[in-house]
Amino acid sequence: MKYPMNSVRTGTLLAVLALLVLVAGLGRAQAQEQEKSKQATEEATREVLKVDDQFNEAMRTGNVPVLQQIMADDLTWIARGERLNKSQMIADVRRQNLHFKSLTHDDVLVKINGNTAIESGHSTSVLEYKGKLSSEPRLFTNVYIKMDGRWQLVSHHVSDLAKP
Repeated sequence: MKYPMNSVRTGTLLAVLALLVLVAGLGRAQAQEQEKSKQATEEATREVLKVDDQFNEAMRTGNVPVLQQIMADDLTWIARGERLNKSQMIADVRRQNLHFKSLTHDDVLVKINGNTAIESGHSTSVLEYKGKLSSEPRLFTNVYIKMDGRWQLVSHHVSDLAKP
């Protein structure tokens, strides 16, 4: 003997199937959004590293126009026990108070959060600042913010590593 399917059971079954289709679609959409976010983060990281390379080359060669473009107007630069602003940094470069003999960074890490990039790393750069040679290894942190469609350096901090 066959029993006819109850219309309540049929409705429940259809609702469950619709819910499964909806959940699967949401999962796909979420995965696509995560992939887009990952790609945007990777692209931003590449952009920041490129700007940072340009900045480092400009510091090494004393290229003031490039430095002026990359440094934000409200830059804070903390190094060698001093806190300087953009105009003070530019003046030091122009007067050759700050001169890099070599500029080497390694173990560089960039973290992106929206329009902000935090870059940290290890520096074995050799520089002369106001006649004093510095070749001790240091850790550094740069903060870039994307403003007016370009990455600008808003903060730089250097800490000397403790001597063994």
